[in-house]
Amino acid sequence: MLPRSRFECPRCGYGVRPRDEQCGRCGENMNSAVTKPVEDTYSAVRLNKMKVEECSTMRIRSVETIPVARPDSTMQFRSDSLERREKALVEKERKLEALAESLKERSQKLESLEGTKTVEEMPERSDMDELRQKVREDLLRQFQPELEALQSQLEVKEAELEEAWLRTRMLEAGELIEQPVDQEELARVTEEIFQELRSQVDSPPGVTDTGLIVTKIPKLDEVMGGGIPRGHTILFNGAPGTMKSTLTYAILYKAALNDKTKGLYLSLGQSSRSIIRQMEKMGMPLSATEGRLVVADLKGMRESMSEEQGTWRDVLLHYVQKMQREMEFKIFVLDSLESFKAITEHSFNRQDLKDLFDWFKSLGITVLVVSENISDEWNEANQGEAYLSDGIMELLMHEMNDSRVQRWMRCVKMRGMNTDPRYYSVFHDGKEFNLSLPLSNQPF
Repeated sequence: MLPRSRFECPRCGYGVRPRDEQCGRCGENMNSAVTKPVEDTYSAVRLNKMKVEECSTMRIRSVETIPVARPDSTMQFRSDSLERREKALVEKERKLEALAESLKERSQKLESLEGTKTVEEMPERSDMDELRQKVREDLLRQFQPELEALQSQLEVKEAELEEAWLRTRMLEAGELIEQPVDQEELARVTEEIFQELRSQVDSPPGVTDTGLIVTKIPKLDEVMGGGIPRGHTILFNGAPGTMKSTLTYAILYKAALNDKTKGLYLSLGQSSRSIIRQMEKMGMPLSATEGRLVVADLKGMRESMSEEQGTWRDVLLHYVQKMQREMEFKIFVLDSLESFKAITEHSFNRQDLKDLFDWFKSLGITVLVVSENISDEWNEANQGEAYLSDGIMELLMHEMNDSRVQRWMRCVKMRGMNTDPRYYSVFHDGKEFNLSLPLSNQPF
């Protein structure tokens, strides 16, 4: 058996500590009763008779009784509490003294730094001035070529305006009509003009140029209102796999084959050899055009313009201008607009795109631009080409109810033409494109 506690409640026998004022079990007031210590004397140990053989005899020395007197617990508790408070006050006083000493040291450091504050600020200001000057020089070095080009264009425009102003002044003053008009020469020229007019009225010439590029692709010309107007910039927009590049190449190929119209296809994301091989598999061999169709890529452009100086944008535009002078092509395909923006390292806003499209028009050519935007809605801020182009042909991949996927195309706009805005299914049988109204059991 375990020994009982040395102190216990006189009422319930529950063990208590010497300084407890109340019993933890029955609530007996321990101050009113005298707690008697329990005396335990261990003189011997009883062994189990069944295991006498297994145990040996043990002798335990007697433990004398230890009398414990219970002091006044209330006074002791108050004394301990006062002692703890005194120690806490001493500790707080020590911390306050340390804090006051720290504040004093910081105040002395601040006073010592006040005299050197102006001296320390001067190097920082000079560093900022040097940094601003360096940034200004870097910006000037970066935009110097463009500023010079703009300055030269401005000078040309000013010269043209000055010349036009002088001519206007001369016309007003009558200075351009200094020599008398030869009446005989005037009569002769007038007679030649009337003879030419009479010959044209008697036998009207055949119209060879209707102002349209007829693609000869079944149904496509009807969708666009008769064909592609010459001098227009047409945007062929669509997701990957919609055969944008193949369709624009087919337009150039048929124009070179049927109308003897020269064309340039510039690919910025694929090699010319790969494109030629791919188009031959689609039934459009380049050799059949007899040199009227040229396929170029970045590598060929780099080799041709190795001596050209300037940015990629300037080199590319100069290359197109150079090829236009050499072969006098009438149709140009840029594949693609996003690749052009990427390699030129130029932030194209709406005005930049307008300048680019106006530059195409200044060459007097028809431009087909391949675009890779796949947004359902045109955003004027991010896709200004949709608003600046003269026409838009939209191509997409449309999933049918039976999990079939068809290529659909529609003419979003074509300035000056009566177009068909409906969607048409686009098929390629290995030789040419075909368009037909889609058979779908659900509206688009």
